[in-house]
Amino acid sequence: MQRRVIIFNAVEHVQLAVARSLNRRGIKVAIADINGSSQRPRSRAVDRFVKLPSVDDTPDEFLDALTGLIRSEHYDMVFPCSDAGVVAVSKCYERLRPLVHLACPPPQVVARVLNKRLTLKAAEGCNIATPVTHTICDQFALEKIRERLHFPIIAKPASKVDESSHGFKMAYFAAFEDLASAFRREPRFGSLYLFQEYCAGVGVGIEILIHGGHPLVIFQHRRLKELPLTGGGSVVAVSEQPDPILAKQAVALLREIGWEGAAMVEFRYNPIKREGILMEVNGRYWGSLPLAIRAGIDFPFYEWQLAHGERPAIPKSYRYGLKTRWLLGDIRRLQMLLTETETDSFPRPSIGNELIRFVRDFAPTTRSAVWSWSDPLPALDQLRTALRQLVKALISRFTRFDEYQYLGLRNTKWLLRERVLHVLGFKRYLAPQNLCRVKTVLFVCHGNLIRSPMAVALLNRHLARSRFEARFEVLSAGLIERPQEQSDESALRAAAELGISLAQHRPRQLTPKLIETADIIFLMDRLNEARMLAAHPEAKSKMFLLGSLNVNGKRGAALEIQDPGVGDIGKVRRCYSELDIHVRTLANMLVRSQIDGNLGKEPSEV
Repeated sequence: MQRRVIIFNAVEHVQLAVARSLNRRGIKVAIADINGSSQRPRSRAVDRFVKLPSVDDTPDEFLDALTGLIRSEHYDMVFPCSDAGVVAVSKCYERLRPLVHLACPPPQVVARVLNKRLTLKAAEGCNIATPVTHTICDQFALEKIRERLHFPIIAKPASKVDESSHGFKMAYFAAFEDLASAFRREPRFGSLYLFQEYCAGVGVGIEILIHGGHPLVIFQHRRLKELPLTGGGSVVAVSEQPDPILAKQAVALLREIGWEGAAMVEFRYNPIKREGILMEVNGRYWGSLPLAIRAGIDFPFYEWQLAHGERPAIPKSYRYGLKTRWLLGDIRRLQMLLTETETDSFPRPSIGNELIRFVRDFAPTTRSAVWSWSDPLPALDQLRTALRQLVKALISRFTRFDEYQYLGLRNTKWLLRERVLHVLGFKRYLAPQNLCRVKTVLFVCHGNLIRSPMAVALLNRHLARSRFEARFEVLSAGLIERPQEQSDESALRAAAELGISLAQHRPRQLTPKLIETADIIFLMDRLNEARMLAAHPEAKSKMFLLGSLNVNGKRGAALEIQDPGVGDIGKVRRCYSELDIHVRTLANMLVRSQIDGNLGKEPSEV
């Protein structure tokens, strides 16, 4: 009888690598989409593609559909190639085990990998170094351990179960206020995430096929590029000879967990200290699987052989120094650098250097993770998809129809030029450095409804708390010609939650008199800047983006405070949290400059 397997959907190049590995041996492969996120790849290695009901929304329908497929078409093995797939198999483990071979251990073992707290506990039992980890329930607990925190701090989902609903796989916080802001935005933040001190180094993966508690093969790769930028799957990776210490620790950890089958143990390796810190365990096939197969270690086929009672013919060694590249992921990584506004302070690589690396990786010495002369369509489809996404993102990032309506053609061209120069690193937004003569501060946004009036209230609050005797006049205005009669209801509610009342605020239009009165003007985004420069070029010398206070020439992060729009209180809350960070910085700068000025010193630079 023809052998048949089912692969639960994963990242495109990973599921394709598994399918090709098995198909080369005459094994029929079906890809089952379990969460509606994938389409059938046009690959010769895929015999069938089927969509299954959601295991979360309709678990009984999912199980009935899967078991019906297994019985009717005689599938005899299931490979859960994603975290979602591992979760799905775990939920149905006892019902599926009598029907098929499962490339997945029992649920109680899987839980020790899906739950990162249990993984860390197992690592401690093996004396494996782990990042300094903090349990922070809420804002009160955060304040309580403030002095013990060493930044940067990394937040990760505490569990891989439904990890996609968390919003990110990793967030980077450079300072206490950044982390406190995240707690203010999301009350459940502490219960959803682990908080670990940042570990310097490079990503190293130890891949192991373990059977009966014994490692049959060990493979090591080092990540040269990751997606997303803050840490994730391999985009470019290189094969290496296994480090004996890391390999020993990885085997010990998998034995402690009770794992059977293929898994990847990820470390952050510091080459200077020559030590590795455990990051996590992936209990399914990993992003650099195509690298392992090209280097001579065919994990999927070995696992299939073991499940069917065959003894794998595993080579004693593999090819070291082989480099592979997932082009679709590399284009997406480049797209993130070129088009996305940075929302945290994670250090980004230079776009110029990234462009050079991107081109260099087309060299013949770097092998493709997807391309195959005998099966070319998947690589061509991925390339077409990636280029379409990149062009679409660039267009939406740099030009918007609403901006053209708002600014007109000439000023839209100016705005586009400024954005491109900034993204490429040719324009820097610098913070003001001499505030000792500032007595009147003016905040300007689009409609004077949400951002600028709140900036006024926050600055007055922080100045009052500083107990500094100097008095400042703090004003706000909007660029719109016909302001609304009163503030937005969502803004009123969000401000009230912070103990601030905007009930008496009435939006007003920016006038030449206000501009003349102000000693310094802070704008919220580059759309405001374009409109201001077009209408009031004489004010250019005293105009600054508020976000520049915490960026000060660095490309990207939190430079623009985007308009949250009316009616969405969640977006307004996030906007106010971001505003508070920059306004707090401004208050400190004003006070410090005034003190230095009164003492006859040169004002301190930002």
